[in-house]
Amino acid sequence: MKNILKVILMIIFILSMTGCQTQPQKKPEGKQSAKQVEINPELAEKAKQAAMSVKGVEDAVAVVIDKNISTAIKVSGFNRLKLQSIKEEVHKKILLSSDEYEVYVTSDKKLFSQLQQIEKQIKEHKVKSGTELQQKVEKINKAMKG
Repeated sequence: MKNILKVILMIIFILSMTGCQTQPQKKPEGKQSAKQVEINPELAEKAKQAAMSVKGVEDAVAVVIDKNISTAIKVSGFNRLKLQSIKEEVHKKILLSSDEYEVYVTSDKKLFSQLQQIEKQIKEHKVKSGTELQQKVEKINKAMKG
């Protein structure tokens, strides 16, 4: 008799504990913010031409997303000795044509190739997600600062 009473009390206790628990809140289902990413290939081409006009720059790549101009330059030979001044001159020339933008310049080969791939995606209209592209460029820009 006592065992049956204990079992019944145990069942009532378990049911009352599970019945009073709050249900876990549902996580939002992958809804992205409505913010549209602005890609500007015309300004990117202008920035690229401005970079190419600097003496010592062999090749350049530029990508413009929102208010950021990300530029990578290729400098080789003895011009690498003047790399810092070349980067500063490229920065100034791009800034003159578009002063309301944040300008990033690098000569890193890895970042150059990454920006080149992004530029190619934009030109070929193979951009799947603007926010994904923006995240890649922000990561590259962060590497340029560091």
